[in-house]
Amino acid sequence: MHDRPAIREQRDEGNSIRSIARDHGASRNAVRRAIRPGARDGYYRPSAIEDAEPAVRDVLADYPQMCVADVALLIDWRKSRRQLSDLVARLRPKSANEWPTVQARPLESLATGKLTTKPLQCGSMKLGELTL
Repeated sequence: MHDRPAIREQRDEGNSIRSIARDHGASRNAVRRAIRPGARDGYYRPSAIEDAEPAVRDVLADYPQMCVADVALLIDWRKSRRQLSDLVARLRPKSANEWPTVQARPLESLATGKLTTKPLQCGSMKLGELTL
């Protein structure tokens, strides 16, 4: 926001609201709010990104290559897609060395063979023995 103490100082010096607004690049109403008695010196409103950052970090830790649209669905993002896209780009691992490694089992360790089931029944529908 604007530097409220500096705005008050300029007003105490006798400058007009219009000239103060021009100097600070603020609206005249913003200057009026700043010089109002009891006005705070600072103004802070957390952005939606700050609230969503921990959730995005968690998602990217598990799925580092997930697209922004899917991240938005997982964290129930209802704000600007551009904001979320910038956050994901900032938090996403930059190189393949930073991505978590997946420990896959060797193909030789996988069991192969036949699978046979008992006859299946669902309601009035009956299915005989299955062999896969």
